[in-house]
Amino acid sequence: MQIPVVDVAPALSGGDPTAVVAQLRHALTEVGFLQVVGHGLDPALVDAAYAAMDQIAALPDAERRALVRPRAGSRGLFEEVDDRGRVLNRALQFITYDDLAAAEADDAVGGHPDYFVPNVWPEQLSGFRTTWKAYGDAARTVARELMGLFALALDLPRDFFEEPFSKDVTLFSVNLYPPQPVDEDYFEDVILNPHADSGGLTVLHQRGTYEGLQVREAGGGWVTVPLREDAFVINIGHLMSRWTNGRFPATVHRVVAGPDTSAERQSIAMFFLPNVDQVVSPVPTTVGAEGPRFAPISAYDWQQQFMREVVLVNTYAEPEPVA
Repeated sequence: MQIPVVDVAPALSGGDPTAVVAQLRHALTEVGFLQVVGHGLDPALVDAAYAAMDQIAALPDAERRALVRPRAGSRGLFEEVDDRGRVLNRALQFITYDDLAAAEADDAVGGHPDYFVPNVWPEQLSGFRTTWKAYGDAARTVARELMGLFALALDLPRDFFEEPFSKDVTLFSVNLYPPQPVDEDYFEDVILNPHADSGGLTVLHQRGTYEGLQVREAGGGWVTVPLREDAFVINIGHLMSRWTNGRFPATVHRVVAGPDTSAERQSIAMFFLPNVDQVVSPVPTTVGAEGPRFAPISAYDWQQQFMREVVLVNTYAEPEPVA
């Protein structure tokens, strides 16, 4: 298996999208992972986002640790530390809406106020929040354009997914995988366990000194995703897989450590999620005479189920279709 690369510029510039849609359809149905170029997001904004995260890494240890929050909160700065006290992964997570008041002001709560845990920003870092808000808006624009092309790939109107994502509750996770290991007698092979994402689609930018993202192929082997500064890595989450009646698979992937003690990797993951009260059921163009493979479920209920059954128990199993 190879990771397809699709140039979407012709379809985003007002041209005939047919050829691009055909490439996307193949990548989404056969692999579930692809790299997209020609997306139009300003590289300077990507650089600014990484530079903002570097500010956190540069903080004195005590000041940085004061920002760390319990993982159960799902917002703020987190550090995964092994039994030797080494940081395997540092991540900053935030969602579209800063808090419940912001969601209420945009009429986005949908009966689930508990979802809108406040974002936690390092307020001592000048311009940090502004930079990430700008990146988030631009990346969500890319995701909306892609969802329009995905709709065409499903023989649906291009605007089919606009309303379901009109109040999106997208989650961002900005990740740093520091050099591993720091001593030669110990090696942490896999630093992010095999899993498939939960939501709609993931828009990921990655950079570093080695290629650590790997995708599981049908035979059980692992295929490495190349580093491309001009590309976003796109993959399907379980919710989108349900939406397409399984036609677009949610592919398992992992992150492995670098080949030497100087290797490090950074990534900006955007998990594009629909309105919190959006009910997801297989679209008609994917359902045959045998009927849908998945029962309707709201985005909120699906995220709660995924967190309960997968994330909080720190294990991963393929969710079963529900008739």
